[in-house]
Amino acid sequence: MREGNEFYCPDCGNLVLLKIGEIKIPHFAHKSLSACGASEPESALHIEGKILLHHFFKERHISAELEKYLPVIRQRADLFVNSNTAIEFQCSPIAAAEVSKRSAAYASQNFHFAWIAGSREEQENAVQVVKILEYQKEMLIGQENVNHLMLLNPDTRKFYYYSNLFPLSGSRWVGKVVSLPAAQQTFPFAVPKNLNRSDFEKVCTVFAAVRMAFIRSQRFAKNRYRNPFWLLCYKMGIDKDRLPDYIGVPVFGSECIADYAVIWQLKLMQAKSLGRSIDEVLATGSIKLHRRGKDSQARKVLMDYTEFLDETERTDMEPFKQNDLLYAIYCKNVRKLRK
Repeated sequence: MREGNEFYCPDCGNLVLLKIGEIKIPHFAHKSLSACGASEPESALHIEGKILLHHFFKERHISAELEKYLPVIRQRADLFVNSNTAIEFQCSPIAAAEVSKRSAAYASQNFHFAWIAGSREEQENAVQVVKILEYQKEMLIGQENVNHLMLLNPDTRKFYYYSNLFPLSGSRWVGKVVSLPAAQQTFPFAVPKNLNRSDFEKVCTVFAAVRMAFIRSQRFAKNRYRNPFWLLCYKMGIDKDRLPDYIGVPVFGSECIADYAVIWQLKLMQAKSLGRSIDEVLATGSIKLHRRGKDSQARKVLMDYTEFLDETERTDMEPFKQNDLLYAIYCKNVRKLRK
């Protein structure tokens, strides 16, 4: 057979060799290094999730191909739905750049695409602190900063949504977690609702608790003469143990900023007291942006927080009134972005 035939990979179409030796089980192998991922080992979670998703589409009489290889972009989608939508079920950590690259390749061919994170955790429906890793940030679904992370637990046959996200630090965010049984899911996939006033109050409560934990942790900070929190409080004459309630609050869209909320808000207050404009603040880089952060989004966030500061300082607001103002900022931006 080897002497008279050529063999090709059914996924990527490249030439493969038939290897028949005395030690290993006979098998095919790509002749040269290939972008084909057909031989990558899969976890049980990944296999179970793909099967569940395939059944999900089949039960709704929606065309869906498993492991569809797309030669034009040399990528293999976990599922390819209605000949125009790629579904990626991602269970293991990968480079954030790889997620971005794959998304860009789908977009280049005008394919729709959706990323779903694999999970075996059962989660409570509540506003809470959630963990979103760096590569999962690239998997967020939505427009600009109105986005969410969709997860799937094959064990419970439930989708989970992390939505209405406000960054804390690193991989920690405050958001609303909502579960949806697979039997009740739709396609196109359901989209989370905006926060109501009661849920936003819960966001503020979680933020306040995390804020207090951050302030306590700074009491034991080393190299205090270099510590941003100590330096900013000292230069502005603020008692670090009695930080005003309007510092370290959730501001919609602030995921573009790399600094912790307390720090970037102190920095903006300092710049404001020195008469520096928001454009100057951004130009000097004193408030750090994430690598995906845009100046335009950061400018909007800083403007919103400046207006919030002006109003709270002018009226000497109580904390619950401050939350009303923050919720108004949230509603204004969400309505504008969802139009």
